Amino acid sequence: MSDVAVVTIEADPSPMALILAATLRRAARTPKLAASLTSAKGSVALKSTVDPQAATMRFGDGRAHVTSGVAADADVVIEVDVNRMSDPDAPKPKVSGAARHPKLALAVAKLLEPPHGSWQEEAREFWVFASSHPGCPLGLRVVSIDTGSEATFGEAPPDYELHGTDHALVTLFTGGSVLGQELLDGKLCAVGSLRHTAELTGRSLAWMLGGQ
Repeated sequence: MSDVAVVTIEADPSPMALILAATLRRAARTPKLAASLTSAKGSVALKSTVDPQAATMRFGDGRAHVTSGVAADADVVIEVDVNRMSDPDAPKPKVSGAARHPKLALAVAKLLEPPHGSWQEEAREFWVFASSHPGCPLGLRVVSIDTGSEATFGEAPPDYELHGTDHALVTLFTGGSVLGQELLDGKLCAVGSLRHTAELTGRSLAWMLGGQ
């Protein structure tokens, strides 16, 4: 079943709606989660506790539809610090309505954390997406500071490098973070030009919003 057909989105979506749609589409690539998505019924809203961002996922008729804001009839509302969702020690979200709709809440919790490959596998997918865009570096070297393992993509010697923990690398390459912010927060380190940093930051943002 096509994940594009399973997950739809409103005509003029907010960034939060785009991010949730991208996450659901990633989840739908896993057969077990795709089955969970198509069988789910009800609506779940995700609301930021640190800014006005919010979006609602409505499940039914074998698909999910994502809209901006918190729907008035949302069965479950998840309130979360969106700035720390990808942190290893992220605070637990506040969930309303789960007691009345436990099956829906559990299904969505799993859909919002789709499985991923190794950081090397995820980096390869990101590189295929990003490298065709004008302004990107011709080669990229990625190094894990946890294990010392590394991978190089594109031309050698690479003209840009990224260093970080396995968690930070996986988060970036699965669309869970934006490069520029990760560099500012000290979660990743880069060796390369500002021009390439800007371009890869833009590509990572596009990857987060669904790979457009």
